[in-house]
Amino acid sequence: MLLLPLGLDPVWVDAQTVQRGDLYYGLRDSEPRECVIALPYSRQAARYFATPAPYPAQQACVRQWDGESWPVLFNGRAPEADDLVASAFFWLSGWQEHVTMQRDEHARFAFRDSLQAALGVATRPVVDAYRQRLAFALEQQGAPIRPRTWGTARWALCPTIDVDYIVKWRKGMVYRELVEYFLCNRRCEKLKARLGRLRRFLLDALRPGDVYQQALTRMHHTVRKHGTGTVFLKAAAHGPQDVRYRLHHPFLQGILPSLMEDGFELGVHPSYHAHTHLEYMTVERQAIAALAGRAPRSVRQHFLRYEAPATQRIQELAGFRIDSTLGFAEHEGFRNGTCLPFLRFDNAANRAGSLWEMPLAVMDSALFNRRKLDLAAATEATRNVLRQCRRFGGAAVMLWHNLLWDELDHPDWGAHFLESVAWATRRGARVVALRQGLEDWLNGTDIDA
Repeated sequence: MLLLPLGLDPVWVDAQTVQRGDLYYGLRDSEPRECVIALPYSRQAARYFATPAPYPAQQACVRQWDGESWPVLFNGRAPEADDLVASAFFWLSGWQEHVTMQRDEHARFAFRDSLQAALGVATRPVVDAYRQRLAFALEQQGAPIRPRTWGTARWALCPTIDVDYIVKWRKGMVYRELVEYFLCNRRCEKLKARLGRLRRFLLDALRPGDVYQQALTRMHHTVRKHGTGTVFLKAAAHGPQDVRYRLHHPFLQGILPSLMEDGFELGVHPSYHAHTHLEYMTVERQAIAALAGRAPRSVRQHFLRYEAPATQRIQELAGFRIDSTLGFAEHEGFRNGTCLPFLRFDNAANRAGSLWEMPLAVMDSALFNRRKLDLAAATEATRNVLRQCRRFGGAAVMLWHNLLWDELDHPDWGAHFLESVAWATRRGARVVALRQGLEDWLNGTDIDA
């Protein structure tokens, strides 16, 4: 995964058959003289991975590369002794989630428990910095570095839409406004504020159309001006956090043909408990396949629930090839230290899987609901992540819900969406759905092949 984005496909050789120009990773006392470059192997890393435990943040060594500070997890006394391979493996494999037992109320690995939070690197893709450092060393030795691109573009924006609801003013929502908010004053507001919200609710509820349906339509029209995107649909509800809707709802039946005609990808947004339930995952995928006329290959778990290795194994058994769940629910940034696709690793089985991860970088609700940012702060936080994706030739996978332009409950979310798409496209990002983007990045390789 370190070499693949550089256009290099490693072929493993025996230590006795090393030829001039080969790359060597191993103990210094076994280093062959003929190799083009040797990557240090850290005994510290070997000991750490042999006795699983959370990584102590104070052990990370900060290196200065091109005037920037980057943490290296397994290091020697000098920079030339740093083990970038083991450090990258820690992040890409999700090792910290494998050895950290704490979970939040939705059984998720929480940002607060992450090494990114401890080191302050959530929005800086450290693995991509390691790879850039390695590429520089290889180029110095004449290695043919050919960074992968997104078609003709150096970087990509992958707009994704999670459709959790298709109708806003359901019975429960009306009850919330009239009884909980107005009569019982659950929001602890003064009477004037309560009357103002009641007025806005009545105007919104009685106006023609549904704001969630209008949002999905407008998002479709905005994205198709620049490219394509991925729409994740729910096919079932098995818990109170799921809101059931019919895949054959007239609105969906009306919009889905135009989405697919415009090249949009339909993915599966499994029900709340499906991340550890193979039958749920399989049946829900089959329902979306029947609707789309094609087996969906992309999945994103509801509430970003992902329990390794169970979720990865279930997704693979269900037939998925791309996951885009792995972002933090509470913060923007890079949960696995990269903005580039990578194969998931099963730490318990000590093997690479068949599932590609298109890592989630920014989610609207993390910015506005969890971090409580206003529009200006959310916009700047998003631009910071987009700059990193552009810099390292990655994909900015962004998650929006079809709640945009619901100014009663989600003010400014729509403006954030429009500004983010505009900023990325002005700077040359290819706007593309997850599946098509990954296939093009893999030089046109069909992920089903």
